[in-house]
Amino acid sequence: MPSNKSSGSAGRRQSLPATRRTILKGAALAVAAGALNAPFIRSSRAAEPLKISNFGGFFEQAFAKDVYPAFTEKTGIEVQSIPQSGSSQFLIQLGQAVQAGSAPMDICCAGQADVIRGRQRGLWSTIAADKLKNTGNIMDGFVYSDNGMIDGIGAMAWYITLVANPEEFETLPDSWEELWKPRPSAWGLQAGGTTVLLDIVASVYFGGPQILDTEEGIDKVIAKIGELKPNTKLWWTDEGSMQSAYQNGEVIGGMYFHDVSMIMKAEGTDIASIAPKEGAVLGFNAWCVPKVTEVDERVIAFLDWSATPECHELIARNVGAAPLIERSKLNLTDEEFSAVSFDSKPIVVASAAKVKHADYISTKLLTMLSE
Repeated sequence: MPSNKSSGSAGRRQSLPATRRTILKGAALAVAAGALNAPFIRSSRAAEPLKISNFGGFFEQAFAKDVYPAFTEKTGIEVQSIPQSGSSQFLIQLGQAVQAGSAPMDICCAGQADVIRGRQRGLWSTIAADKLKNTGNIMDGFVYSDNGMIDGIGAMAWYITLVANPEEFETLPDSWEELWKPRPSAWGLQAGGTTVLLDIVASVYFGGPQILDTEEGIDKVIAKIGELKPNTKLWWTDEGSMQSAYQNGEVIGGMYFHDVSMIMKAEGTDIASIAPKEGAVLGFNAWCVPKVTEVDERVIAFLDWSATPECHELIARNVGAAPLIERSKLNLTDEEFSAVSFDSKPIVVASAAKVKHADYISTKLLTMLSE
């Protein structure tokens, strides 16, 4: 499933809270059954549930039902699943908790921008790379580290693709440049300061994300986005409005989340999700450890397991998010893989530049759209 795709985009169900007594009882049974598989976990710590938070709603429910139990079976470590906000308030609230000396979770799932902002605010614990055996499975660019110390491990990815109604085209488009061809009030495009239109324009028209490193470069990119105004019917910031506009025939396509497009198609909507020749846009979330959490054997065990093909296969099949491990290492069918991911090289969200220039980008985009 935001640079971060959050609960607002996938919050279809609410979780039922589990009591601490129930969790501890379950943990004790799990440890007894799995002791031979996890001799490296001290019994005094293994009996405590590992608290892991994820974006509330569908994501949190799917991980609790179909992902964490496999980790528990493997290690004997029980997991207490906690929903977290996908809004900008998450880091603020976490920062207050860390300042007070406690956090509601041992591990959380953060979007790219929040990993960077959290590092800047001193919110994350760091782990020596040699303590994690499996991070080499994760593709280059999806493990956050500094001088051999890791503070974020790629959890799952999401794609934004070019979507189109096949009935409106003799031949489906294969390039992002299609959006700039004369077609008045046809498209639904992502707005807001984190829009991946910035990344698309940077890659398609300016040779790559480096142009977003300066305000002068950002001005050029936003000017190119401004050329889309006549062709755009809807500037969306939440995916629900785009879905409604497409299904109601208000737009013939635009840019949208690949996984949700596939769900729409499976439910009967005539929609094509296209990875353009320049690449679909890839954003991802990462596992991070709040600084007040003790980085004990349970935390290390989960982070290491999260970087295995087994974990990413479960996420692809049950969460509908793209894996961050090369396909050759995964036991996914063509249908399972294509439902969430692509073989072609993606356009990766330039989160560092967008965090650095967040205020400038937001102001300039608002000015451009209001002119």
